[in-house]
Amino acid sequence: MLVLHIGKLLRHPAYRRESIVSALLLRHLPHDAGYAWHGEASLRTRLVGAGLDEASLDHLIRNVQAEHLRLRRPADA
Repeated sequence: MLVLHIGKLLRHPAYRRESIVSALLLRHLPHDAGYAWHGEASLRTRLVGAGLDEASLDHLIRNVQAEHLRLRRPADA
């Protein structure tokens, strides 16, 4: 589920890596992004290899969802 959420975030047209708030999420996000991103397999391998515990996975899921919601909100005027 985490990989799918990250994929949605990376493909969002308003996604900018430098605007990510969570240091843990930023550490595990790929550097490449865009509508045509297809790095799910390598991302899954990296995340499994990282040996993340349940608390870290929960943090990552919550933060990637929050980042995606933030992108969907209108910009402050």
